[in-house]
Amino acid sequence: MKTDYTNLESLIAVILACIATGIWRFVGVIFYNRISENGLLIKWINSVAYSMVAAVMMMILVYPSGILSTTNVEHRLIALIIGTIFMLIFKKLFYAILISMISFGLLVNFL
Repeated sequence: MKTDYTNLESLIAVILACIATGIWRFVGVIFYNRISENGLLIKWINSVAYSMVAAVMMMILVYPSGILSTTNVEHRLIALIIGTIFMLIFKKLFYAILISMISFGLLVNFL
């Protein structure tokens, strides 16, 4: 398995990722007026998007990489719960993320 990539390979990967993302954005612009905001298709797309975000969050929580893998799963879980509760109560995503990050930092440093 190759782990070292050249600058050209990294650039190609970034360009391909931008193209893949851009295609879906372009399709969204084309079909914007043709799809009902309350329709079944939009509900399905939102469900898939939210489930993908939840899956990524759980992968980071359970199988972290890099320096995050040196921390306890309990600290990550407690910070996630604190951030989720804050978001549900105050309905402010930015502040919930901020509080979650601060609580994680405090947990790692003082427990």
